[in-house]
Amino acid sequence: MAEVSLVRIDSRLIHGQVVTMWVKVTEAKKIIIVDDNIAKDPLMTQIYTMAAPPGVKVETITVDQAVSLWKEDKFGKIGPILVLFSGVSTAYKSYIKGFDYSKLQVGGIAGGPGRIAVEGTIALNESDAKMLNEMEKKGMEIIFQITTDTKIKTWKSIKDKYFKSI
Repeated sequence: MAEVSLVRIDSRLIHGQVVTMWVKVTEAKKIIIVDDNIAKDPLMTQIYTMAAPPGVKVETITVDQAVSLWKEDKFGKIGPILVLFSGVSTAYKSYIKGFDYSKLQVGGIAGGPGRIAVEGTIALNESDAKMLNEMEKKGMEIIFQITTDTKIKTWKSIKDKYFKSI
């Protein structure tokens, strides 16, 4: 069983902040990207593998693979692990299907039509909010933190400000 040091949503996945800050803070030896499309795309997998710092293994897996590997042996023996999701829906599907993590960090979700900027570079829509709310009701701790030196915000504070009706 490996130690999962951070489970994070970041729509850019492996990029400068993740490489320079979060990999160092978590001391991750492995990054697991959970994304059905990327896991099936050898070119994207290669791009993300090359973007990782030297000595950090990268694995791209589907939601179903994540659930299976978690149930089998908590992602194996190499750790600490940084798990990355590109969006709320993938994090939600993984959790509901059985990847039973207890804390989720939301770090970057791009804006767009129907999205509300809730904190820095984090934008949510109502569907995202409902999924986060359901995960929190099941006992998950959800925090919002873009970089290692930004103040942590709770899901409750975001929800109370932007999604009062949920």
